[in-house]
Amino acid sequence: MYSAENYLWGWVAYSTGALCLLFCLWLLVRKISIAAIRHSILLLVTVALFTPVTAYRDDPHLAPAFFVSLYEGLLASGDGLGFQRGLAPIMALGFFSLFFYTLLRIIVWRVKKRRAQSRSKAETKAAAATNTD
Repeated sequence: MYSAENYLWGWVAYSTGALCLLFCLWLLVRKISIAAIRHSILLLVTVALFTPVTAYRDDPHLAPAFFVSLYEGLLASGDGLGFQRGLAPIMALGFFSLFFYTLLRIIVWRVKKRRAQSRSKAETKAAAATNTD
């Protein structure tokens, strides 16, 4: 078994590589004109790369869920549900992250809309005040 320090350095190396992959993905999707689609793609890939699960069922150390799912689903002999242990947390976090991202987008949109309305009202009042002078 590996020590906690080995897992820490493994996560450092993995995170560095995953951030490089995210940067390359950002370079690919930055030309997409619809920001919500661009952000959703980046968010889902980030969730898929950085969701942790326990490396082994009896070991408290964490590993990337994507690789745990891949290992247990393809290499480990079992009941055929090996993909589930890593895929279930990825799907749950993906759903919740998209839900909260959509909620945040709606809140920001409403705040911007109210500010634009208040500015247009203030400009209308200022224009009316200058016309009466």
